[in-house]
Amino acid sequence: MSLVALDETRFASAHQRDRARAYGLILAGRAHSRGELSRLLGLRSTSTSRVVADLVASRLVIETTGETAGRGRPAAILLAHTRRIGASVIHVASRSLSGALVDLNGQIVAERRRLVEAQAGNAAIAEAMADLARSLLDAMPAGMSHAGTAVSLSGLIDLRRGQWLLASRWPRMRGLDIAAVLAPIAGPVEICRNLDAELRARAAREPEPFSGGTLLLHWGWGIGLAYAQDGRPFAPAGSFGELGHWRLAALGGRQCGCGNTGCLETGAALWALLPALRRHWPALDEDEKRLARQLAPLDLVALPEIDIACRSLARALANACRLLFPARIAVSGPFAANPQLWAHFNALFRAEGTMDGFSVPDLVSVDAGQLYEIHGAAAPLLGRAAEALLLARG
Repeated sequence: MSLVALDETRFASAHQRDRARAYGLILAGRAHSRGELSRLLGLRSTSTSRVVADLVASRLVIETTGETAGRGRPAAILLAHTRRIGASVIHVASRSLSGALVDLNGQIVAERRRLVEAQAGNAAIAEAMADLARSLLDAMPAGMSHAGTAVSLSGLIDLRRGQWLLASRWPRMRGLDIAAVLAPIAGPVEICRNLDAELRARAAREPEPFSGGTLLLHWGWGIGLAYAQDGRPFAPAGSFGELGHWRLAALGGRQCGCGNTGCLETGAALWALLPALRRHWPALDEDEKRLARQLAPLDLVALPEIDIACRSLARALANACRLLFPARIAVSGPFAANPQLWAHFNALFRAEGTMDGFSVPDLVSVDAGQLYEIHGAAAPLLGRAAEALLLARG
């Protein structure tokens, strides 16, 4: 699946727009020859030849000679050169920072991982990020251009200043300037919230389920949400979606890593619940992917801590619905993998009700997919790099 969505407003002349449309058709696999391009775009053969010549010269497209069934010249086949451009993505994976080099078609060319200790501060995390960025650059195949580095982060982020303010995985980290660390190594740097990136990719892959207003709620180590309207995430320059840090009187004076007390996360996030869960099941992992498989068969609903977590999150989510009025809510994370707990949470959420004239949003569980996050984070960089190459011709 192509990660590139071209913005036609960037192309001033008719020839530039024809070039961009032709490239989009080839990249999507909808056109494989000059004849198909001419028919789909309504171009004369001379205009098509000029467009194809530009795309081949920029190495965005490869023209190969195919077989012929009879006399005459063999038919030429047009293929997108999907490894013409690559983007690096650095993201959080449990107690590690992971890196992926992604091509235009969303294929992962290389992956790297660096374990970061729980007590790591700014310097150690910056060093791990810089090491990942250098390693991914070294892994680039010959002929690939680098579009930049996307950093997809959980926790509290100041997108305007490019700072990672805090993360529950690494409580000693505060105000890390991501661009200052990575721009000299593998810039340009694009910083995004992980849930915004995931929601962007999910909506691109499945437009119909994500039409209208959609919330993506992650219930795992932390709790956060993203919102999209018709597949376009609402991602302001500042912070957004910090549902986990809504303060609830029912949670009293429980201390949160953000500096406040009584935050939703103190009663419902994995970091708060894991000690109680391990008293019953000591072998539980903190990696969310592995933990989801472990939690699936357990009788979690019988635990008072889990009941409090479900009730607190259901009330907070219902209140968020009165702010954003979504038609659909997708929930990811290890807790949603337990059928009994999911049914209990679903019932509690529906019992919260809604306002007269509005229906309760559909609530569905989805697998937490880091590939979605990687694709959503890389897409803007890859799109801008492809547009730059298309504009550079003529």
